[in-house]
Amino acid sequence: MTDRQENEKILTLTGIVKKFPGVVALDHVDFDVDKGEVLALVGENGAGKSTLIKILGGVHLQDSGEVLFDGKEVAFTSTVQSRQSNISVIYQEFNLIQDLTVAENIFIGREPRFIGGRFINWKIINREAKKILTRLDSAIDPKAYVSDLPVAERQMVEIAKALSFEAKLIIMDEPTATLTEKEVKKLFEIVKKLRLEGVSIIYISHRLEEAFELSDRITVLRDGKNVGTRRTKNSTESEIIEMMVGKVVKDYFAHAGGTSTERDVVMDVRNYTIADYVEDVSFSLHRGEILGFAGVIGSGVQQLLQSLYGVIPRKSGEIYFENEKVEINSTGDAIRLGLGYVTEDRKDSGIIPDMSVLHNSSMIIIRGLARLKGLLIDEKEEARKFTGIRERLAIKMADPSQKIIYLSGGNQQKVVIGRTLLSDCKVLILLEPTRGIDVGSKAEIHKILRELADQGLSIIMTSSELPELINLPDRCLVMYRGRIVGEFDRSSIQEEKLVAAQIGHGIRTEVND
Repeated sequence: MTDRQENEKILTLTGIVKKFPGVVALDHVDFDVDKGEVLALVGENGAGKSTLIKILGGVHLQDSGEVLFDGKEVAFTSTVQSRQSNISVIYQEFNLIQDLTVAENIFIGREPRFIGGRFINWKIINREAKKILTRLDSAIDPKAYVSDLPVAERQMVEIAKALSFEAKLIIMDEPTATLTEKEVKKLFEIVKKLRLEGVSIIYISHRLEEAFELSDRITVLRDGKNVGTRRTKNSTESEIIEMMVGKVVKDYFAHAGGTSTERDVVMDVRNYTIADYVEDVSFSLHRGEILGFAGVIGSGVQQLLQSLYGVIPRKSGEIYFENEKVEINSTGDAIRLGLGYVTEDRKDSGIIPDMSVLHNSSMIIIRGLARLKGLLIDEKEEARKFTGIRERLAIKMADPSQKIIYLSGGNQQKVVIGRTLLSDCKVLILLEPTRGIDVGSKAEIHKILRELADQGLSIIMTSSELPELINLPDRCLVMYRGRIVGEFDRSSIQEEKLVAAQIGHGIRTEVND
């Protein structure tokens, strides 16, 4: 990173205020970005990050305050105005049309034409798209349909589209949330290259290690206010976390008590095979144990956990649950046995956004609440059960009737976990338990999971975040190309060994090796 002194500013915000009904989203925020700088913007969910970038992207207009961009005062009332001013926002949910080609998406609404604008010049549009993709060292075919591209390449198309507007400032919102480690490294190379070309970047991420690797400075928002900006090279993660949450987060990862393998086996999986995904996998899960699964995309981890919950059929193998051989051929079978499941895709398949927190919590037990042959719901019993889960997991909300979409990511995840607990599950399968959740909420989720395990709940989890896999589980199994290739307990796990096993380097690592 360059040693920046008083660099010329591409963006300066002064005294920005934005209010919504009952909420002050931004409270007199001052904020600036240097030309050719990567500035990391961090903060817990609800800190004001999304509102800030939507003001810059033309989605919202501030109530008061001044925005200077490239030396001129601006006030964007539309996304078109923002783009025309050479600002591009790449949101976490991509803004691409899947049925159009890469080139069409890059130049949508600005296609080069001929014969009085009657026809699109496909030769030029594909050629210009290719030029931009080459600038990004990307071999994506401009004629390929976006629907056929993997997530990482779709993100590359978004970056190419931003460059097609000759963007001087690119805002990236959680760009690595769904990427593999290899894809993340490629993205980092692109960010560093753009910075050298003089493009300024606001990089938003919950992963502090990314902020420290990429950025020149880190700005922290908390409760709608800018609580400080630090030069990255002079800062520590502990300092930034303290700024984010307003206190020192001690024991970020809850620690295990006792040795899990000394307890009873609650679930035993033997010679489990799933066609095209998993081959001859065997493992045991103990009562009160948190068992982690690590593996890159294509390792078979996700398919294995989905199959154990009855989503994907197995080809062969056996499952023993509490010493009895069982058949799990559907999610109904899994639920009746006492298995719970929390998807990694909370927004799309974990919650119903327009439904209340209360009803999101009780949907899995709704049949048990039915009265008069399903004509009525016992609302008192529903409220009683929800109150118990709310207090047990410390779910923060204005009211149970509040729509769940207005809760922070951490509280949404607590609701999803609580809903699963209401089914009286004995084994909880968690995919990406803290994806898209801020630092303070992660610590709360980790504490909750450890407390549930200490109370006897057995947990199987997977995560794309190495610190979570290294510190939270009692044991961690590593899969590579459909097989278990490594096993670590808390005392033996190391980041280098875990990464090596995930990419197939070395031989199987036994417990305590």
